[in-house]
Amino acid sequence: MAIITRIVKIFKADIHGVMDQLEDRRLLLRQHLRDMEEALDRKQAKLSKMAASHKQGLRDLAGYNEQWEALNQDLTVALRKNKDDIARTLIRRIKPLEDRRDELGRHLKTLDEELIQLKNHLQQQRIRYEQLKNRTAEYLHETQLQQWQKEVIDPTCGDGYGGLTDQEIELELLKRKDALTGGIATWKYHSIQSE
Repeated sequence: MAIITRIVKIFKADIHGVMDQLEDRRLLLRQHLRDMEEALDRKQAKLSKMAASHKQGLRDLAGYNEQWEALNQDLTVALRKNKDDIARTLIRRIKPLEDRRDELGRHLKTLDEELIQLKNHLQQQRIRYEQLKNRTAEYLHETQLQQWQKEVIDPTCGDGYGGLTDQEIELELLKRKDALTGGIATWKYHSIQSE
């Protein structure tokens, strides 16, 4: 049983190694940036909805305040004219309105705090996203430059010398010296080779 377990582990490790080699890190970086941007867009949409809800809540609160003012004035008039029945009816309408107004005020205060926190959090995340985006662009440019240099130096071999042996380099050096001196360097090379 232990042998099978070991074989399975080796097989999994081999698959992970192959997958690591297949993955293009540049593509993964770009995909992560797209994912981050989408997440930021979703948070911005949430922030916009919260702001719209806050604005609507403020309008509702203003409407409740107007209703309360009108009912309170009517209540004052009814009390001055000793119209107790009308005053009782107005109190029945004012009390629930005050409760809704107070509840909405508490809700708006909480929503306002959440909006401030979310705005700050989103702003910090956008700054981090921009920093990461810039660092990624620099990294991608650097890797592209390295790849280009590698291909330009030697498109077939990665050592930068085109796979030349030391003897081939020496021969080329002697040929160039020979062209400058008029044939003496080649004679020296052949005499070294024959020894």
